Amino acid sequence: MESETILLLGATGGSGLAFIEEALNLPKPPHLVLYVRTPSKIPSDIAKNTNVSLVNGDLTDFDVLTSAMKVHSITTVISFLGAYVSFSAMLTRRTDTPIADSFPTIIRAMEANGVKRILALSTASYWVEERDVATWTMSICGTMPKLFVPQGDAEMVQIAKKVSESSADLDWTIFRVPHLTDGSADLPDRITKVV
Repeated sequence: MESETILLLGATGGSGLAFIEEALNLPKPPHLVLYVRTPSKIPSDIAKNTNVSLVNGDLTDFDVLTSAMKVHSITTVISFLGAYVSFSAMLTRRTDTPIADSFPTIIRAMEANGVKRILALSTASYWVEERDVATWTMSICGTMPKLFVPQGDAEMVQIAKKVSESSADLDWTIFRVPHLTDGSADLPDRITKVV
């Protein structure tokens, strides 16, 4: 069986870097293609790893995305893209979604290369009505972002919608991770699986 080749979006953020570290420490690590705007943000030890390739590009650049997927024979796209919380967005209560707006381009590039698998980070305030089971914890986790970071919440909800409601034939997973920290990867997880 061939090794998986993952196009990673959001590789320079905390979650992306943590994922890279964990993935590269696997006994048989996947090949990671880091699609980034600023390659200098990738630590040199990661950039020099033989299981890593860097592609400099913008999320709205269909040609660069398509070329990256074709040249590296991408099998899966994983997105750790997310909103950056800003004080001004919180005060103005704006809800623009520039990152989510790039997902149709990403999905078109996937279709052009026959890539069907995508995993995308979202928020606990995104619900799949016919699949999710309501709990008090989920309700609280889903309400807090809407109240305190409306722009960030709108961005993350729209990312999930663009992926899950796409007309493309995708094998998609939305993962919602409230309360991300810089703690050890060995900390216990609480996972709710939606089928």
